[in-house]
Amino acid sequence: MEAPRLISWNLTRVCNLACGHCYLDAVQRRREAPDELTTDEALRIVEEIATLAPGAMLVLTGGEPLLRRDLDTLVAAAAARDLMPVIGTNGTLLDARRAAALRSAGAVGVGISLDSITPDFHDRLRGQDGAWGKAVAGLRAAREAGLAVQVQTTLFRENLDGIEALADFAEEIGALALNLFFLVCTGRGVTQTDLDGAEYEAALKRITSLQKQRDKLMIRARCAPYVRRMLGLHAGDESSSYASWSSACLAGRSYFRITPEGKVTACPYIPQAAGDLRAQPLAEIWETAGDFRRLREELPQGKCGGCDYRVSCGGCRARALAFTGDLMGEDAKCAYRPAPVAIPEPQHISQTAPSAATWTPEAQALLERIPGFVRARVRDRLEEAAAREAANEITLEFMRAHSPRELPFGRRPQGLAFLRGRPS
Repeated sequence: MEAPRLISWNLTRVCNLACGHCYLDAVQRRREAPDELTTDEALRIVEEIATLAPGAMLVLTGGEPLLRRDLDTLVAAAAARDLMPVIGTNGTLLDARRAAALRSAGAVGVGISLDSITPDFHDRLRGQDGAWGKAVAGLRAAREAGLAVQVQTTLFRENLDGIEALADFAEEIGALALNLFFLVCTGRGVTQTDLDGAEYEAALKRITSLQKQRDKLMIRARCAPYVRRMLGLHAGDESSSYASWSSACLAGRSYFRITPEGKVTACPYIPQAAGDLRAQPLAEIWETAGDFRRLREELPQGKCGGCDYRVSCGGCRARALAFTGDLMGEDAKCAYRPAPVAIPEPQHISQTAPSAATWTPEAQALLERIPGFVRARVRDRLEEAAAREAANEITLEFMRAHSPRELPFGRRPQGLAFLRGRPS
């Protein structure tokens, strides 16, 4: 069974903003609620995560995680166990001192929400005048502190026209990635106007076109696995811009979420708990929980189940649950209709034959420096490339020539940053 490589942890429901689309329905208050995990409980869970998922990326978010008083302690504990701690924040509380402290504790990056290129829409959505300016200041403070930065944007009809301008801005501030999230109607988001199927398709075409035009900024559609179908990528396929797994739904397969109270769900937009860390070991939940087993073993239903991209895309499972009440229902937002002659994608995709190539000591050493949450993927991609090309040896030069774009936070003095020749 594949170990999770990405974990999202809502540390608290406390928040200084009141965003109209918040999936957690976070609240404005000064202190954590009594039922939220204590520091000791959280530190125990960090140990469990490190044991189950060595080298995984751990996204510490909220609410607003900077309002959690033990955040630095948790970051340091995660970094000490070779996890990859990243902070998901609204950015309004992130100044130079706080960014430097997070970097010192062991954080490798931040994802900061910015929903428009100008303040009006962002401030209105976030429920606070001046939120946009503070978020931008937080982005700049993070970069100056040496933290990798991702800009996170939720798409609505009102801000669709600003995608290209946001990409320009993200490049200007030195962001590694622009993640464009398609709204899943959960939490307070159930009251928000979502895009219809045709608007999803049009937006995805713009996003994929924009990515092709830029090689310094990763631009990703999130919670819209149909992008793989638009790119013609089946399970196991990749392109120069999209890795074999990127943008596909990872819920319950290589990804899960922890709530402030220690409940485990398949993703942040799936509210139903698969287990409780106050009552069960994490490994038991990951390996045996019913929702996780369904996501790994069952095919989706409805039109998703008969699709020629039913494995490589399969639809957004959270959106299917929100609309149909069934985790494995069809994703009604997808406007795609397979051609009459299309054959449903097989559930088990044949893989490239294993490579017989050996690794030079220098290449193996560099592989070990790549963060654990993508190391296995990078190794597999390089060995598949060696098999295709009948290469007998994987060298440093071979690694650099076949460098996968798989590291969301790559600007650190190790791993894929070296492969691509990027500055740390």
